[in-house]
Amino acid sequence: MYEFKSVSELNFYAGSVITSDSRLSSLSVTGEISGFKVYSSGHAYFTLKDNNSQIACVMFSSRLSSVSFKPKDGDKVTLTGSCGIYQASGKYQIVANTMKKAGQGDLKEQLRLLYEKLKKEGIFDEAHKKKLPMRPQRIGVISSASGAVIHDILVKLRMRNPYFDVLLYPAAVQGENCPGEVIEGVKYFEDKGNVDVIIIARGGGSIEDLMGFNDESLARAVYDCPIPVISAIGHETDYTILDFAADHRSPTPTAAAEDVLMSFDELSGMIENLRAKLNFNMSDYLSKKRIVLNSLRSSKALYSPEFTIKLKRHELDNLRASLKTSMDAEIKDRRDRLGGFIDSLAALGPHNVLKRGYSYVTTGEGTYINSVNQIENNMKVAINFHDGSCDAVITSKNPGKEEV
Repeated sequence: MYEFKSVSELNFYAGSVITSDSRLSSLSVTGEISGFKVYSSGHAYFTLKDNNSQIACVMFSSRLSSVSFKPKDGDKVTLTGSCGIYQASGKYQIVANTMKKAGQGDLKEQLRLLYEKLKKEGIFDEAHKKKLPMRPQRIGVISSASGAVIHDILVKLRMRNPYFDVLLYPAAVQGENCPGEVIEGVKYFEDKGNVDVIIIARGGGSIEDLMGFNDESLARAVYDCPIPVISAIGHETDYTILDFAADHRSPTPTAAAEDVLMSFDELSGMIENLRAKLNFNMSDYLSKKRIVLNSLRSSKALYSPEFTIKLKRHELDNLRASLKTSMDAEIKDRRDRLGGFIDSLAALGPHNVLKRGYSYVTTGEGTYINSVNQIENNMKVAINFHDGSCDAVITSKNPGKEEV
C-alpha cells in the first residue's frame, strides 16, 4: 500500500498518470453540451454528456475565440484536447483545444465536392454574371415574411432613395423547405418579369442553418435566371453555394440594400455632373461651328458665284495645260522609241547585210542554195551581191564537217 502525504499529492499523481497516457493526452470525443457558460475571464466551462455519462470540460479563451459558431446547450459537438485533473477540486475534466459541430467535417466535404462540380460546369463563371441595374424601378426580395431581415432592407432602401417598389416573395430561409421555396420565388419573378433585380436574404446563422442555400438545384435556378440575383445571406465569413452562383454577393441584407440602389444624393450628383458635361460639350461644339460660319461669311465664294466660277475655270485651265504637257511628253517618248526600233530592224535587213560584204547563191532557176549538198560539179549557179549578180560554174565542192 502506497501512502500519500496529502490530498494534493494524490491529485497531482492521478493527474500525472492521466496525462502520461497516450490516449488521454490527445483525444477526440463527441457528446452534447450542457451547462455552457463563459466567465469574465473569457474561459468557457460546460459538461459534455451522452445518454449514460458526462464529463466536465473547460475551454480557455485563446481556444474559444477560434470556434466558428456560438456554442449553446443541446449542441452536439466533437472536441479535441486532453484529459486531466483539476488539482484544487480533484475534478476529472477535458481541456478542449477545438470544437466543431458533430458531423461538420463530413458536411464541409460534401459542400466542397458540390462546389468543385458546379465550378467545373461553369456555374460560377464571372463571364456569365449579369450586371446590376443602375436604378431598378422594382426590387424583388425572397426572404421570410417575419423577422428583421425584410424590415432592415426596407429601412435602408428608404434611407437611400424613396423612389422604388419592393415585391416580397415569402419563403422559408431555414430547414428542408428552404431550397424549394426559394427556387419557387426565383421562378415566380422570372415568369412574371415584374422586377429588375432579385435579393435572396437571410440574417446569418450556423452552417446547419444555412444548408438550404447550399442546394444544387437552387444554384442552377439562379444561374439560369435572366434577372440579376443578389445573395445576401448575412454570414460575412462563410460562403454558401448560392453566394458563388449569384450575380452579386452582399455580406448582409443591409449591404444588399446599399448595393442594389444608388442613393438619391449620389444619383442627383451624377445627373448634375452629366448635365454640366453636356452643357460644356454643347458650348464647345457651337463655338467651333460659329468660327467656321464666320469664316464662310467672310469668304468671297459665299457672296460672289462669279469668283467661284473664275477660280474653278483657272483650275481647269491649269489641269488642261498640265494634261497637254504630259501627253506631248508621252507621244515624243513613244515616237523616239519607235524610231529606234525601225533603225534596229533596218540594220538587220538583207540588203544592208549584203552591203557589208555578204552574198548569197542561187540555182539558175532562182532557188536559194544554203548547203553544199545542193551543189553538183559543173552546175551553173548565180552569185548575188547588193548591187547585182554574176554567173558561175561549180568545178568542185568541198564538204565540211557537220556541226554536232
